[in-house]
Amino acid sequence: MFFMSVSFMPAAMLLRFYPSGITRIFYILSATWLGLFIYLLLAAGLCWLVFGLGKLFFSSVPNMRALCLFGFSIAVLVSLHGIWRAQHPEIKPIDITIKNLPDAWQNKKIVQLSDVHLGAINSARFMQRVADQVNRLHPDLILITGDLFDGMGNDLKNDISALNSLTASKGVYFVTGNHEGYLGLLKPLSILRQTHIRVLNNEVVDLDGLQILGISYPDYRIRNHTRRLLSSAGGYDADKPSILMYHTPTNIAEFHTDRGSQQTKTYWRPDTRMTLAKETGIDLQLSGHAHHGQLFPFNFLTRAIYNGYDYGLHRDGDFQLYVSSGTGTWGPPMRVGTSSEIVVITLR
Repeated sequence: MFFMSVSFMPAAMLLRFYPSGITRIFYILSATWLGLFIYLLLAAGLCWLVFGLGKLFFSSVPNMRALCLFGFSIAVLVSLHGIWRAQHPEIKPIDITIKNLPDAWQNKKIVQLSDVHLGAINSARFMQRVADQVNRLHPDLILITGDLFDGMGNDLKNDISALNSLTASKGVYFVTGNHEGYLGLLKPLSILRQTHIRVLNNEVVDLDGLQILGISYPDYRIRNHTRRLLSSAGGYDADKPSILMYHTPTNIAEFHTDRGSQQTKTYWRPDTRMTLAKETGIDLQLSGHAHHGQLFPFNFLTRAIYNGYDYGLHRDGDFQLYVSSGTGTWGPPMRVGTSSEIVVITLR
């Protein structure tokens, strides 16, 4: 029990540096145990709380054996249901109104995928099921907002066929997230070059009057020149409707500091004012990253860190932000209190 309780990080390191069938199984078991451990711990805490209250306010205390059996059974059932929910993404439909939307885009569907985390747990088979769900929606455009790959696990070449099965009349576009960096960007980008998915690396494309901007996950060693991208010099027209793809629900300000400062600004004290996107006339920003906490009660933590911008649709004047809870999972292969989702945006 003690070994399993401290096994997740060693398992992740072993899988990262010594990928094999054995380390993959070890990682899956330790990640699943980590999720189960959280709910066994909560159940134990609740059992002791009931015991203490009974002893304090009543003459007799509850039967702890029966109470623990009940509490731990609920924890196991919650975890099993969480595993099932993680493997069955829900369709999340939302309507987005964008001013001056071209007639060619009226009532068109855009699918957002985010945080699929293809790797040891979410395999090519999972990606194929997601692709089948997406294709049944007949989207006009598919936008993948980072962390498509997990950063460890299976041979990414296995994912090519499933990724190629994603179809949309106006194309499939992708921007990097933090986990693509964990792999080393060359590896996931070389895989994507073998698909029809177009990587937007700080680029703007005009699709029948609707601008799609893709800003890569920031690297502290490389200056993105974001302001230049959001100017006429970068091919951007502030008068045209625009959708921004950016992995984190944060301001798209440039990072050109050390790694520690970047990590702090991204994870622990993120700038969620979105000032640059608002100032430059972005109509809609699509992000992910926070997973909506993935497991209760961590959704309260992500809400606090991201100032309420960890999930859902947010509006400020003409600017709108949608933060997906993610299509896949990281770490424990569970969803408790949150949902894996495929976002379907209908433009108005």
